[in-house]
Amino acid sequence: MPLLEKYSKLFQKGDIVLIKPNLLSARKPDQGVTTHPAVVETVLKFLISLGTKPFVGDSPAAGVFQRVISESGIADVCRKLGIPTVELDDPIVVDGQVYKKIKISSKVFEADKVVNLAKLKTHSQMILTLGVKNTFGCIPGLEKSGWHIRCGTNENFASLLVDVHLLVKPVLTILDGVLGMEGNGPANGKLKNFGVLAVCENAFALDHAICERLSVQPQVVFTVKESLRRNLVPVYEIDGNWHSTIELPVTAQTLPVAKPLKRLARSIVRVPRIAKRRCVQCRICEERCPAQAIEVSEYRIDYDKCIRCYVCHEVCPQNAIDLIRRFL
Repeated sequence: MPLLEKYSKLFQKGDIVLIKPNLLSARKPDQGVTTHPAVVETVLKFLISLGTKPFVGDSPAAGVFQRVISESGIADVCRKLGIPTVELDDPIVVDGQVYKKIKISSKVFEADKVVNLAKLKTHSQMILTLGVKNTFGCIPGLEKSGWHIRCGTNENFASLLVDVHLLVKPVLTILDGVLGMEGNGPANGKLKNFGVLAVCENAFALDHAICERLSVQPQVVFTVKESLRRNLVPVYEIDGNWHSTIELPVTAQTLPVAKPLKRLARSIVRVPRIAKRRCVQCRICEERCPAQAIEVSEYRIDYDKCIRCYVCHEVCPQNAIDLIRRFL
C-alpha cells in the first residue's frame, strides 16, 4: 500500500474505477499467466480507502470470463471485498490515431478512471507483454482475432495496440512481475521469479524502463518501438535499483532486418506446428485462429493462410503448439 499512496491524488471520492487485470485464460495464480490476486486485492483496498467505487473487468483471449476470473483467484478476492466483476463486452466504435472504427467495450468509457494491472511476460508476437499490450483486453472477445487479419504485420499490430492504449487512457499502470514468464510466453513459457512490482502513471515510460532494466533493446519489443516512433515515451526517472534478465521467445529478432530482406526474413520466420502427442483436440486453436488456417482433426496448419500471429500458441491450454522454422 505505501507504494500506491503517492498516487492518491489521481482519484476523487465517488470515482467509478475500472481495474483491468491480465486475464488471458483460465490459469491458476501460480502459473504466472494472469495478474496475481494478491496484487488485485492490494489495489482494490487502496481504492476503497479513497472512497472510490472500483470494479474489475476484462475480456479474455480464451475461455468464458467467469471461469477465467474464477481460476485466477481474482473472483474470490472480489467476493470478499464486495467488488463487482464484469466482462468487457458491449462494444462501441471509436477512432484511434492510426486505426479507425475500433470496437472497445462501452464499460471502459462508463468508468471515470482506469487502472491497468499488467503482467510481466514474454509474448511470441509482440516479444514482451507489458502495460501497453494489456489494454488490448478492452476489445471484446472475437473482435481481437479480426484485428490480427486487418493489421497483417507485427508493426501494424503494435500500432493498433498503441491506439487502443491511448483510447483507454489508464491513469495508473501497475506491472505484476513478482512471478512472471520468459521463453515462449504469454501462456506456455517458463516461470520466472522476477521479484518486481512497477508502478507508473505513464505505461509508455514503464514499458521502456522495464526493457532497460531487463537489458532488452527497446526496439526489439514492437509496442515500445512504436511508442518511441510516436514520441510517446517521456523523460522519466526510475525510483529503485531492480535489474534482471529475461529469455526472449524464439520469435524475437535481436538484430534489425533491412527493408530489402524483410520478405526473405518472413519466409524463414517461426511458424506454429501442432504437437500430436500433446494435442487433445480441444479445437481452441482452430476456433481462435484469425486466418482460419488450422484443421485440428488432421493436425494441419495451412501456412499459405497463416499470418504468424501465434494466437494458436497463446491460447492452447496444453502447450501443444510448437514454434518451428519450416526449413528445419
